[in-house]
Order: sequence, then structure tokens, then C-alpha cells
Amino acid sequence: MKLRDIFKMELYKNRNDKTYLLIIGILIIMTSLSTFFGIGFIEGLFDISNSNFMSLVMLLVIFSGIGMWAFSLLYPFRLLNLDYNNKVMGLIFASGVSREKYYFVKVGATILTCFLATFLVLLIPALTFLTVYTEEFVSAMKNIVGEFGFGDIFPFLLMFVFTILAYYVTLTTAVITTKGKIVGILLFFVFSFAASIVESAIGVPALSAFSDSTSSITYLYYQKTLFALFQIIVFAFIGLQVLKRQDL
Repeated sequence: MKLRDIFKMELYKNRNDKTYLLIIGILIIMTSLSTFFGIGFIEGLFDISNSNFMSLVMLLVIFSGIGMWAFSLLYPFRLLNLDYNNKVMGLIFASGVSREKYYFVKVGATILTCFLATFLVLLIPALTFLTVYTEEFVSAMKNIVGEFGFGDIFPFLLMFVFTILAYYVTLTTAVITTKGKIVGILLFFVFSFAASIVESAIGVPALSAFSDSTSSITYLYYQKTLFALFQIIVFAFIGLQVLKRQDL
């Protein structure tokens, strides 16, 4: 089976997960309502003296934030362990799909699906804020560019991309190691904690050598990017080795 066909198959499975499609729909409604109410309070369209109404709005905002945090962890975990839970891993590899191809396709399809889901959830809030506060957004962007400069924006974006990749690769390794069991979430936290300890042990002494604030920020971006790349390599290697040796 070709790599493209495997990728399409994974996207098809992800797209037809009705339970999480419903959850995505609920999150879209919650974040949209939170945004509308938030802008309404800022613009003075609602009576803030109404304590009951304020409490309901605050609960909505809090649960929206908690929901997004839980979704960012549980949704990729669900996508990654789907084949384990459905007991089809052995059939997939028996059909001629190599485990190496499956690994990279699974990670790629999960990242793309999660990105699209997050985009849909945040689309209405983002468009609403940009529509209502267009001038403020443009002014804020000018201040950011003026403060940091284009030379700092690229390292920041690079760090952001590799940090996201490291997150998903580490989660994938946790899922593979536990064969899709729920304890994989705990293992993911252990992996992340261990990685943060190593990063702190290496990074803090090196960062203290920079006295200039601009240089230290730029260095921090590159340092985090390199460590994220190192984390990707290490956990991808572990995940592949475990997957190759699993009896499915």
C-alpha cells in the first residue's frame, strides 16, 4: 500500500469519529459564546451588576478553557490509540503496511486533524475579535514587530513548530508503549516531565551566560528549538523500536 493511500485512510477514519465531531461542535458553540459575551462586557453591552448572569458567563469561559485544554490532550490521544482499541493493528501490518510508514503517517495525520479541529474551534472567536478590534490588532502587531524585530520572529515561529511536533511525537510514543491504554496519558506526563528536567539542566546554565536581553531571548528560542528537535529524535526512535517489536 502506498504512503498516500495510508494517509488518506487515516484521515478518513479521523473524519468519521462521530463522538469527537460532536465534541468539536460543542466546543465551537462554547468558545463562540464566550467570545460574544466577553466582547459584550468590554463594550458595555451587558449589565455587569447582574451577578447571576456574570456567574453563568464566567462558568462558560472557565469550562471553555478547560475543555480546550482537555481536548488538546484527549483528542490526539484518541486518534493515536484508535487502531489499538479497534484491534486492527495486526491486520494493518499483515496487509503489507510497514510499521515505519504507519508510524510517520499516523503522526502526520493526527497533527493535521488536530490542527484542522483547533482551527474550526477558534475560527469564529478569531474572526469576531479581528472584526471588532481591527485597529487594536494592527497596532499590537506593529508593537510586537517593533519590539522584537523580524530577526526574532523567525526563531520564535521555528521554536513553536518544533515544540508542537515534539508534543505529538512524545504522545505517540506513550500510546505505542502502552498499546493504546489510558495509562498512556500518565506515561506522557512522565515523559514530558523528564524532558523538561533535562532541558532545564542544560538550558539554564547556558542561558545565564547572556547578559544582553535581546541576545538571551533569541538564544532561548534557538535553544528550545534544538531541544525540541532532540526530543523528537529520541522519542521517535523509542516509539519506532517499540512498535517494531510489538506482538500484535
